[in-house]
Amino acid sequence: MASVSAAPYVTFVTFFRNDNYTSDFEARTRRAIDVLVRQLQRSAIDSELILVEWNPPPDRPLIIESLSPLPNGGSVEVRGIVVGKEHHERFLGSRDCGMNAVAAANVGLRRARGRFVSPKAADTFLSNEIVATLSRRDLSDEAMYRCDRHDVVVRAEDLEEPDDSVLLARLGSREGIRHDRLPPLPQWHIRDLHTNACGDFLLMRREMWHAVGGLPLGDSVLSLDCDSLVMHAAAALGAREVCLPPSCRIFKATHSRLFSSRVTEVFSPWQAKLDGFLIGARWWRLQTLVREYFDFPKRKVRGVEGILAPSIERNFVRPAEEWAKGTTPRAGQGESWGLGEQSLDERILCRAKWHTTATAAVA
Repeated sequence: MASVSAAPYVTFVTFFRNDNYTSDFEARTRRAIDVLVRQLQRSAIDSELILVEWNPPPDRPLIIESLSPLPNGGSVEVRGIVVGKEHHERFLGSRDCGMNAVAAANVGLRRARGRFVSPKAADTFLSNEIVATLSRRDLSDEAMYRCDRHDVVVRAEDLEEPDDSVLLARLGSREGIRHDRLPPLPQWHIRDLHTNACGDFLLMRREMWHAVGGLPLGDSVLSLDCDSLVMHAAAALGAREVCLPPSCRIFKATHSRLFSSRVTEVFSPWQAKLDGFLIGARWWRLQTLVREYFDFPKRKVRGVEGILAPSIERNFVRPAEEWAKGTTPRAGQGESWGLGEQSLDERILCRAKWHTTATAAVA
């Protein structure tokens, strides 16, 4: 009998490390996973959730082993992948930071089977409107889909709320920070794309993720600008940006260790003096070119102060401008991206009906 392809419509890739990142991180992560699985089940979307547990501390239990029982035979398959410390230690800053979110995401993105695939932070919640959009099964293969992220307070009693709809309604009613579209600086000469917090929802067809070679991965644990770079690379390869309606939102808990709040710029004295002169003269384009050429200001991340990341002008603006002018992006990680050649510890946490049906047909 001919083989039957077991391919879900959508895959979400999430990633984490149980290292007490914040006091309630594990509880938020478990609840976010439970809510997403139930949302996809209720909407009967053939789907897949990949949970990448990166460099787990040996003295703490795995998060994938502490999840609530997940239903077999529904529309959702959940896979857990454990990536050992040997794959983390090769990155600069690995002793200061036990997590490399970009490398972890790539492991899942590489192994995703969905027609459409998106990375997703472990502790974020999707509004029901996003899931309803997916349930229509009318996504375009030529599009990359975006929505806004809302940073809101998530309280302990919210995580204990048994009704998912009540929880999401609470989060949607709270004041917070909305990461909506920010136009690029005109002196950058790049495409106008909704890259603000795009790492929390960037849905596009699986073949495009392989065409761009996953998220750009540097030699350190930082890998700044990677999600924005992917958007611009995909656009250069023909992907059309589609922004979902405002009701389609990602909810993220505010806390003191949000990555964006930990990044600061670092100038040497001469760089600060030169930059101040260019600003005073209002030579914005020249300022961009000077920053690109001399690669400043470098960026520092609290907690990993021993590493300085490239400037945004060198790391992001320069390639994005080249692609906007017609240069074709090249996948920088080669065929082995996402540890594609490595055999990793993979576990099926619950099996979907679409998978079991295809397996039975093959047998």
